[in-house]
Amino acid sequence: MKHPMQMIDLSCRQCEKEKSHGDQACALIRRGLLLCCMALGGISGCASPESIEMDSFDPSHNQTEIANYYRNQAVTMREKADAQATAAVRYEALFGQEADLVSGAKSLAHYYVQTAQELERVAQAHEAVARNKRTPAAVR
Repeated sequence: MKHPMQMIDLSCRQCEKEKSHGDQACALIRRGLLLCCMALGGISGCASPESIEMDSFDPSHNQTEIANYYRNQAVTMREKADAQATAAVRYEALFGQEADLVSGAKSLAHYYVQTAQELERVAQAHEAVARNKRTPAAVR
């Protein structure tokens, strides 16, 4: 089996023989772009970002970054809760108070609010670790 670069080289050479000079220039440009993309793909695969353990309260980890992540997730949950509460009002106007869509939207809104509160609590715990540089007693 041939190496991928050899296969690219062979196919490009074949195209170059069959085409005019203008087409050969285009083929060479495409070949160069393909090689650049492959090189960038190889380089970017080697430079993967450091992973963060999101459930770790180890003070050596970036607790502020972890707290920000949980706080952003809480904001997202509150936005979803607001959207479901709005949907519940609209569904009630369209289908009546007893409709399944109304109770489902209200239930989802409640779930999202509870989830946002829990995410906020976790964010606060990580912020406390960042401030104190030690694991909070509540999560030991």
